[in-house]
Amino acid sequence: MKQVLVAMSMVAAMGVQAQQCQPQGEDCIEVGQWQFAVAVGAGVMTNPLEGGDNIPLFILPYFSYYGDNFFVENTTVGYTFSHQRDFDLSFIVEPNVEQAFFERHHLRSIVAPEKYLDVNGMVVDNLPEAVPPTSDEDNPTKTPSYKPKISIDEITSRDWTIDGGLLLHWYINDTSKLSASWLYDLGGVYKGQHATLTYSQQLPLPIEANAKLQLKVGAQWQSQQLVDYYYGLRTTDSSDPRLYYQGRSSLSPFASIAYNHRINKHWQLKFNIKHTWLADGISDSPLVTSSGSSSIFIGGLYEF
Repeated sequence: MKQVLVAMSMVAAMGVQAQQCQPQGEDCIEVGQWQFAVAVGAGVMTNPLEGGDNIPLFILPYFSYYGDNFFVENTTVGYTFSHQRDFDLSFIVEPNVEQAFFERHHLRSIVAPEKYLDVNGMVVDNLPEAVPPTSDEDNPTKTPSYKPKISIDEITSRDWTIDGGLLLHWYINDTSKLSASWLYDLGGVYKGQHATLTYSQQLPLPIEANAKLQLKVGAQWQSQQLVDYYYGLRTTDSSDPRLYYQGRSSLSPFASIAYNHRINKHWQLKFNIKHTWLADGISDSPLVTSSGSSSIFIGGLYEF
């Protein structure tokens, strides 16, 4: 079930989904109608954690329903309480997918995916540098240092939770949109919050191309409580004090580009690529071995 949630959340993140009706545009979902689609192809999402496997992307399901106010989009459920010509404001509830990187087993080749630790445990801000073994010939005054590492297989498990909060869309014009969200941990797992700001721009293509090219840039802010829960390390994770780490609030920028080419009524050719640059508050953790995470997908999208 976890893998399915990750897959469906990643569909939304990678832009496979249809769009809510934009007042000035032509892309609308008919009110009161369910929409179903599935993307089939090849792709991967890189895992920045030590010992974590990259997440394969082969089949990405999508469904949505929009009523006058109530809507469902994959794993997101929402209610729009203000809908104006140029913007809408909604309350949404959805699973937090941060834990996906910590999950060892996935439904590989079929569907792929984007606790309660002792918070009073020993945590230090400035850790002594770990010193690797040295030979007698080494200069003791110039001992090399390295970032200590620990695998996700060696730590206490991190749990899923449900987030809830506000989602705002501002339709700037026919081809650009600004989205902002603020969500809080409703499940009381990491007891924090996160916010995302995204600017979407549809890039020009020849009319005869029957295709769309969309660029997205933005950033996600994650509170200290969220980062510390998932990426912090304490006595419950290891007895080695060199590994203890306290996560810090982080602002991670991202950029993505998506290309859709309609072949016929049901099929589209789809290509997506996205990269997130992880903030230091996350990447400094001994759990993290990369400064970023990327996803790429190419395949066909079938709309039922």
